[in-house]
Amino acid sequence: MSGFCLGHFTARGQTARAARRSAHRNIFLRLVLGIIPLSSLASAQQTTEATRFRSTTHLVVLDVVVTDTYGQPIRGYTAKDFRVLEDGVEQKVASFEPPALHPSPALPNNHTTFSTSGLTSIPSRNILVLDELNTGIIDEAYARQQLEKYLRKHGPVLNQPTSLIIVGQENLDFAHDYTRNAQTLLDALKRHHPELPFTRMTGGLYGSGERMAKTLWVLEQIASSSLHYAGRKNIIWIGAGVPEFTWRDLAPDDRHKFASAISETANVLFDARLVVYTINPHGLDAMPSVEGGTFSEQTTGELVFESLAPETGGKILRLQNNVDDEIAQCTEDGSAYYTLTYYPTNHVWDGQFRKIQVQMAGRGLTARVRRGYYAVADSPPSDEQVDAALSHALMSPLPYRALNVHSTVTPASPGSGKYMLRVDRDALYWQILDSGKRRCEITVLTATVGAGSRFTTNKIRELEAVIDAAQLQKAADKPIVFNFVAELPADTQAVKLVVRDSTNGNIGTAEIAKDGIKLR
Repeated sequence: MSGFCLGHFTARGQTARAARRSAHRNIFLRLVLGIIPLSSLASAQQTTEATRFRSTTHLVVLDVVVTDTYGQPIRGYTAKDFRVLEDGVEQKVASFEPPALHPSPALPNNHTTFSTSGLTSIPSRNILVLDELNTGIIDEAYARQQLEKYLRKHGPVLNQPTSLIIVGQENLDFAHDYTRNAQTLLDALKRHHPELPFTRMTGGLYGSGERMAKTLWVLEQIASSSLHYAGRKNIIWIGAGVPEFTWRDLAPDDRHKFASAISETANVLFDARLVVYTINPHGLDAMPSVEGGTFSEQTTGELVFESLAPETGGKILRLQNNVDDEIAQCTEDGSAYYTLTYYPTNHVWDGQFRKIQVQMAGRGLTARVRRGYYAVADSPPSDEQVDAALSHALMSPLPYRALNVHSTVTPASPGSGKYMLRVDRDALYWQILDSGKRRCEITVLTATVGAGSRFTTNKIRELEAVIDAAQLQKAADKPIVFNFVAELPADTQAVKLVVRDSTNGNIGTAEIAKDGIKLR
């Protein structure tokens, strides 16, 4: 589809805002040209703080799964059957959606990826995460085999759009985007070569605390890339977690530190409507412990990483050997949810944690929901926070899709290229000017990649578009096109762009592969 070229756009490099931002550009440059550290808790906490500038909206959205005494999800209830409490105070339900309004869409012919275009309601989505970082080699092989079994059993068309992510020793592999084609995910899984769990075997350099920090970082990357993706998303984490890292082994100060990091991560997941399910592929241990013949497994209360599951409204599944059935149980559980919203009666936004409870009218029923949230006041992000968000999107292997962006580049002069950037106009914020025209503003980060997959140059610029309202409406089905000139070294292997709406914070990413760059 051809783009809609604007008659007026401006690079805002000399504005007062740009002048304020110049003071810390060198810090950002070192960040994107270097390697973001993943092996410390501090780095995980910094990532969380950078993400938290979004703040929790004053409309609280709850995805609730109702189960019977056997743990089976129950449909058919209405708004009057639910009672919502925040810090013990009953809240008035503002809106209510039963599971029937979250259907699975029909799979388009000859398409493997899922789009919400044309849908009036949003189904849940599943993110399958295979954890090779924290899982022993035997359990890792079994997890892969069981994942393949699940895909074969529930294919060829899966009930919900599903993506696949593999957490390796050093890399986060985005194996495949959302699709309902089970064979496509099987092929993506086969293309990934399993890694030996060196981080667990060697200890020392990569201790359990460092692996815990990296695991939290992965969850934050998933959340950051999903923040503006509508509807509920279920993270089905298949792996051992960090079993040797338990609360009882931590000193009081460290326990508080990690508890805060986990709660912060859970809040970011809540913002993105992500629910975590953890499946331990180890299953039942055949060796009894010394203490009276019981199985040598930690109790649920001792687990640290897995505690994120109930925090987000999900479940911990372990001590079973049918992993494929457990995956299916998570997908079924994650599709039978009710959505309730409310405006909190407590208007003091002081950053404190607020506890949420949902009670059911019927006996023997359990309503599983997020345990709470941090009441963070809405505030515009600082320049440093905007830069951090851009850098995280740049370094992340996961695509950001709040803005649908595409770009091409051709040489303009030695060392520079002419970029044509197409942005979906529907996700942009349009300001109404006194003249009646419409205006949007975006921040664009362009980064070139050279030999060794390292970033060689980067540049941030601010662009605006001003257009007549009638002209904008006339071209409603076409993207907005921005043209600008940026660095393009002769040895460029690829280009990555990060685009952020300067008002609503929506972020989109695009990559231009080597074969799409026409160099002289």
